[in-house]
Amino acid sequence: MPALQVKDCPIEVYERLRECAAQENRSISQQTVTILEEYLALRPASKNSVSTEASTQFISGHLREYPHYSEDLHDETDYLGQFRKVMEEISELPPIPISERCPRADVILAQIREEEAR
Repeated sequence: MPALQVKDCPIEVYERLRECAAQENRSISQQTVTILEEYLALRPASKNSVSTEASTQFISGHLREYPHYSEDLHDETDYLGQFRKVMEEISELPPIPISERCPRADVILAQIREEEAR
């Protein structure tokens, strides 16, 4: 598993991370990974963690706004909802007819790899 090292972390951020980890009975490393996964929408936010609804966070002495991720498909900043809507529209499109003379993808890839090997 890859390692992540953070340099020049402000003391306030580290202390807040340490407090959050202690509240949730996690190590600082575990808490950091959990927060990153929640922020990147790789897991649902835990009930004890900072809500994604509160999208204003204090970083290095400045307030910073982050995009809000919700399930509301009408919210313009709901990127996951927008992605799902687009994928739904794409899946409803009729299939593109492919000629019988068209080479298969694996044949094209084999040709490309062969040319690159030369």
